[in-house]
Amino acid sequence: MLLDAEESHHLRRVLRLQTGSRVVVCDGSGRRVEAEVLAPVRGETVLRIVKELPYTGESPLAITLAIGLAKGEALDLVIRQAAEMGVTQIIPFTSTYSERTTPERSARRLVRWQRLARESLKSCQRSRLPDIAAVQDFPQVLSGSEEAKIIFWEEARGGGFARQAADLRPASVRVLIGPEGGFSAEEVEQARQVGYLTASLGPRRLRVETAALAAVTLVQFSWGDLA
Repeated sequence: MLLDAEESHHLRRVLRLQTGSRVVVCDGSGRRVEAEVLAPVRGETVLRIVKELPYTGESPLAITLAIGLAKGEALDLVIRQAAEMGVTQIIPFTSTYSERTTPERSARRLVRWQRLARESLKSCQRSRLPDIAAVQDFPQVLSGSEEAKIIFWEEARGGGFARQAADLRPASVRVLIGPEGGFSAEEVEQARQVGYLTASLGPRRLRVETAALAAVTLVQFSWGDLA
């Protein structure tokens, strides 16, 4: 097994592991192994696989988190926390009140988000790397094959999450969190028309990153592995 230059730098300069050290390595697709660090080769590091390790850290609930583009580093934090919380897929999207972007900037941010997800994977002991999709527009993000679909909206009048989802026992869920300005009434109605439940996250207005973490925590507690 060969670690590339970036991962070799992390192993030797950050973790300070030397030749002969043992390390747990995962490939992001479910495989985890214990390996011995061998000599570096042209900036990369050779590892000798010692034994296969059991699959670990993945939730029984497949969670797709769709998140509106927000300003600053809010989505960076969302990516890190979502990876730690066991989210399967993350889809950033544009909507009425979201931050505007360009294809070039979206491509740069996608590379950054993928790197942040890899970093989080190392610390939280998951076996699989969450998939981070390219930026979509709001109508695109509404589609999906999940068994339950929920749009969190601060003006929802049907009650909180517990009341809306009390009778559901899905194996997969799609969660929509709006940008800093939230969703428009037209967007919420569009989601309802294709089967989304609407729920609130309480009487307080939450920042994008707080709302995303709260929503994922709720669905993991209700249907995943936090209960």
